[in-house]
Amino acid sequence: MKILYAASTISHINNFHKSYIDALRRDGNEVLVMAKGEGADFDIPFVKKMLSPKNSACRKQIRKIVKEGGFDAVILNTSLAAFHIRMAIPKKNRPKIINIVHGYLFEEKSSSLKKHILLICEKLWAKKTDTILVMNKEDLSIAIGSRLSLNPPIEILGMGAKAAPPQSTTEEIRKLMQSQGRFVMTFVGELSDRKNQRMLIEALPEIKTHIPSATLWLIGEGDKKGELIKLADGLMLSDSVVFAGRRDNPCDFIRASDVYVSASKIEGMPFNIIEALGTGKTVICSDIKGHRDLINDGEDGFLYPVDDTRAFVDKLLAVYNGAVPSEEKIKSAYEKYEFSNVFDSTYSAIRRALEE
Repeated sequence: MKILYAASTISHINNFHKSYIDALRRDGNEVLVMAKGEGADFDIPFVKKMLSPKNSACRKQIRKIVKEGGFDAVILNTSLAAFHIRMAIPKKNRPKIINIVHGYLFEEKSSSLKKHILLICEKLWAKKTDTILVMNKEDLSIAIGSRLSLNPPIEILGMGAKAAPPQSTTEEIRKLMQSQGRFVMTFVGELSDRKNQRMLIEALPEIKTHIPSATLWLIGEGDKKGELIKLADGLMLSDSVVFAGRRDNPCDFIRASDVYVSASKIEGMPFNIIEALGTGKTVICSDIKGHRDLINDGEDGFLYPVDDTRAFVDKLLAVYNGAVPSEEKIKSAYEKYEFSNVFDSTYSAIRRALEE
């Protein structure tokens, strides 16, 4: 088959899909990549805002590429690319379209305007979507209940993740971060409203009344960095919140911390949680889809209601005082979603979708 493999950015392809593309090619398929960024066969300058007028020019490019490319199938990833590529592809004589959903950006029970808009966007192209692959049980329920594909959705355990081997020791990282002797919480991810680092920072004053040495490491960059720095400064926490930027070895920072935390508002199948489990760390994260697929509260980690600062602090203090899951439970949770244990089943699901 001739396959177009698409996402909004080349970094998404490189981070999550290279092994699957390589496998498709080994099986005799011709696979071309469409994404924004150097290295893509078709470099499409997607604009991150879903309804930006600039994306109309992208759709013209996509329409021409698909029309002239003679593709048998298109494999979509990321909400932005999936929306605009399906809009660009005509209904008649189209290639097979498979949408790998890394997480709908809304919850099933939400009544927000955002949910209705995003769900309408998915419903618009349901008849142009042959098969959907979803990564958590709630998204499976959404896809089935709203009939978002022509064939039944397929549930997968994500694309697989793996905790990278150590490049630096805990002592080296602690010294680098000037955090020797401190109780360190770490979060890895884009600095954004969706990842909700604001809540973690706002919880710190209460945490520090019980754990004076408490420190929060935020690994990543994002458009909310300035606001978050200002928030930390306003709460007199500039010495307790460390903005570490992007790192090539985020797992080393997780290993060097005492606990991994997340306050995300929405996820699909979060790699950062899988990687944290892979380092053997206790995870405390918000009770949302994706998180609750990975973590069984009180067994291999801890969940708390979204934006419930009091509940988060209580869980953290319990961990600080020794209420941690066993190494075996954490390891078992990690291995279920570890790359080598997931690859075969996910690749089989992709092939099944191509053959349906």
